[in-house]
Amino acid sequence: MSALLQVTGLAVSYGHIEAVKGIDLVLHAGEITALVGANGAGKSTALLAISGLLKASRGAVLFDGVDLTKLAPHQIVARGVVQVAEGRAILTTLTVAENLALGTYARKDKSGVAADLEWVYALFPVLRSRRDGLAGNLSGGEQQMLAIGRALMAKPRVLLLDEPSMGLAPLMVQEIFRILKEINLTGLTILLVEQNVRQALKIAQRGYVLETGKIVLSGSGQDLLDDPKVVEAYLGG
Repeated sequence: MSALLQVTGLAVSYGHIEAVKGIDLVLHAGEITALVGANGAGKSTALLAISGLLKASRGAVLFDGVDLTKLAPHQIVARGVVQVAEGRAILTTLTVAENLALGTYARKDKSGVAADLEWVYALFPVLRSRRDGLAGNLSGGEQQMLAIGRALMAKPRVLLLDEPSMGLAPLMVQEIFRILKEINLTGLTILLVEQNVRQALKIAQRGYVLETGKIVLSGSGQDLLDDPKVVEAYLGG
């Protein structure tokens, strides 16, 4: 498998506190990679550094031979690395359709935009039925669908997801993970940051476990699910 995105020695600090301590990870084209761990382990911080929203104190994030740590966030999006933020960050006073249109601001291919909008509405039928309603009137799960749909409208080559199951009812969590698998089947590469370790590793081909800013385990999703350390620490074993 070819490495589509490679993180090498990535470190991120908040003042004198190093939250991410020189991590390495690889995203292979067409795979779901899960970065899992407890709250406060540094998962979201790592993701924000990859997408340029936090400055790395050292290390590199290589994508197509370019170090993304040297680019601004909008340049990273334009190259095809798109993040769905923790907490969804939709614009509640705009309609569903207007939120989706925001994802296309850097695109010039109008026919492609129309085709992708149809795909997003097929993935999330509730968004089609409520496209003219305010995004703020959607449920939490529907807002998460809208946030994912908006990211897809940017035509990403790598989709970064920060805690997509946070605050959702169990049935909606199952639905979000089912849709992520369906999206991945189109060939889209996904980096999934999650506290829901079991669900994330079930759909991931590859996984990394982060503890206090360091990667302590890595392997296939299934191998990590079966690892006694993971079972004991995260799966109630």
